[in-house]
Amino acid sequence: MPVRSFSQLALVFALLFALLVLGSLFPFQPLDAAWQIRLAAVLVNAATLPLLALALLQLARLLEPRDPSIRARQERFAQLAIAASLGFLLLAPLQISAGLRLQSRGGAEQRSQLQRAERQLAGLHLAVAQAASKADLKSRFQALNGPGVSPADLELALPQLKAQATMALDQAQVQFARQRVALPATDPLRLLPEQLRNTGACLALACGFAIFARRRGSELSLLEEGQRSLLRMRMQRPSRSATVSNEEYIRQLSGDEEER
Repeated sequence: MPVRSFSQLALVFALLFALLVLGSLFPFQPLDAAWQIRLAAVLVNAATLPLLALALLQLARLLEPRDPSIRARQERFAQLAIAASLGFLLLAPLQISAGLRLQSRGGAEQRSQLQRAERQLAGLHLAVAQAASKADLKSRFQALNGPGVSPADLELALPQLKAQATMALDQAQVQFARQRVALPATDPLRLLPEQLRNTGACLALACGFAIFARRRGSELSLLEEGQRSLLRMRMQRPSRSATVSNEEYIRQLSGDEEER
């Protein structure tokens, strides 16, 4: 298998990734939490494709370092990997925020629907109590979008019809009470395992892209540059023991001067 085929296969993987991401963008609703979670899931699940592409290009350049087309493509992909690495770092908090908003919105919608149903049920109870005739009861139910009154029901006497309607409404009220008890509690910790798993995947992918990411003209990968920056910061920060030793030295000098 020629080495240039590795470069061509890398391009195929990158195009497949782009098609998958483009397909998940529509309908385009960037402010919707469900859309954000769906896009994040596609990015995480399909991220192995561009990582494979970067690995194949790196391998192709190692096997054929003098090929200008392979070198140029590998350098372009290495620069794009910088954006991918930073993007996955930003994707982690975005997933957490979208998940919490979606959970809150779902619970609020269920409670709102249940409250509307309970208000309608209270209106139907009032309609049964205030109805002066069977025709009046039927018209009140129609105005409230309640259950229909069949011709067979109209054959019943008004007290019997009211008792039957009240029994049906009481059964609906019991069902609504069960639904209210079954509503999920708004506990943000319920999503903690999934959020930790998604955050870990985003951080791992960010590190994976940082291994292959390289700035123009740099001999180090983005991950190596980050490691060197952290090491430089640690070396510039004075250690606690050194600080204590300096303070002790100054205290000794002050004591010598007082003795003199």
